[in-house]
Amino acid sequence: MIMTEQTKPDEPVEAPVASAAEQVPDWLGARLKRMFTEVMDEPVPDEFKQLLKQLEDKERGA
Repeated sequence: MIMTEQTKPDEPVEAPVASAAEQVPDWLGARLKRMFTEVMDEPVPDEFKQLLKQLEDKERGA
């Protein structure tokens, strides 16, 4: 069978990529940024710090 333009299997067509600003509405972006900032401002729990220290000590072979 001879393949012509009409008989070629469909090839995937890539959709144009939109920038992040085009994909996320302003109100949602602002809310996510505020939530992220609030989380980043929270103190790290002592138990988590202890676990990180244990992991560092284990990796160093202490």
